[in-house]
Amino acid sequence: MSIKRIGILGAGRAGTALARAAAAAGIEVRIAGSRPPRMMKYHLAQYASRATGVLAEEIAEDVDLVVLMVPQEELGDIDVSSLAGILLVDATNRWEDEPLPDWLEASLNAGLSSSEGIAARFKSSRVVKALNHISHWDMDADRATKQPAQRALGVAADNAQDAQMVSELTKALGFSPVQLPSLAAGRVLEPQGPVFNQVLDAESLRRLSGTQG
Repeated sequence: MSIKRIGILGAGRAGTALARAAAAAGIEVRIAGSRPPRMMKYHLAQYASRATGVLAEEIAEDVDLVVLMVPQEELGDIDVSSLAGILLVDATNRWEDEPLPDWLEASLNAGLSSSEGIAARFKSSRVVKALNHISHWDMDADRATKQPAQRALGVAADNAQDAQMVSELTKALGFSPVQLPSLAAGRVLEPQGPVFNQVLDAESLRRLSGTQG
């Protein structure tokens, strides 16, 4: 199993940092933002020069997976049908001062994690929580510093095959993946959680997240 091409939905600091890291790992990158590709030309030339800009509705075409890296307040603007059948990596975060779509607010009020709420909305996609608890500064740091023992990243999913696919991406980016047992378990990866933005090895991440093995 190997990742050859990914889509990134979101061309801000996090999205372009992931684009640079993925390109450095030899992965082809398609990226979409709120503006059409022709209007992102100079932005991508500066911040993600090896990524190909595409329309948001085309982001899932001919890729192994799509990484969701838009602000959660903009999730309601995404065409759910454009991501049907795709492996969708939820790398978004909930910030306290950020307004949310009504459907996501309702999910959180019902006690679900943000990723579970997103999975309920994007029910035709396979949702995995990952890549959200590392800063964009660290995402594309010098690969020489990315020894597996130095930094582990969590991968939370209900489906083992999907978790393995996202783990392969995590490895390709230079990190050590730690698989959590369910999408709900990904709550520990959220802001205010015990591992958010912490530099941890795999053993420490497992301990803090309550994951065995």
